[in-house]
Amino acid sequence: MAGKKTVGAAALDITALFEQELQARNEDLRRQAAVTMFVKLRPSNKVSVEEFLSGLKQHKDVWSVVSTMGILDFASTLTGGPKESEPKAAKAAKGGKRTRLSEAQKNSLKGLIVNVLAGVKDGLSRAEIASHSNEDLLGNIGVNRDDLADKLRQPLGELVRENKIHTVGEKRLMKYFAGPDAKKK
Repeated sequence: MAGKKTVGAAALDITALFEQELQARNEDLRRQAAVTMFVKLRPSNKVSVEEFLSGLKQHKDVWSVVSTMGILDFASTLTGGPKESEPKAAKAAKGGKRTRLSEAQKNSLKGLIVNVLAGVKDGLSRAEIASHSNEDLLGNIGVNRDDLADKLRQPLGELVRENKIHTVGEKRLMKYFAGPDAKKK
């Protein structure tokens, strides 16, 4: 009997997770469609600003995107301005979602950092630590190599605060070294 309950509970969890993911994808797709529609919208001067905005407010998906835009992005999109000033929502829809590290991922990255630095006497920059990381380990952790250098910022800072590694230099010239800072003792 107990075996059937756990199978049923697992099926419910899978169903709930699937529904959540499906809803998130649906919302992303609706937002992307709203951004695309708004970028293609080219009103004439015969329409007043009030009429234009009230028309946008009638479409809740479009309004949710437009209401988060900055005024310059809004104006640039309407005038067909340069693509560099594309709305943040459009960039997010194209580039995918930005994700945060889970505690498990962060702890795994901390271990990876300490292991990489332990084998290097001269210290490494954040980008060098990312390039020295094993591809298989990154796959297990769930972090893409392209995102790794950015994802290392928080774990590196925490390791420095915990006095497990130390730094030399500032900003772009900063190097990370294994172990606590001997000068601070």
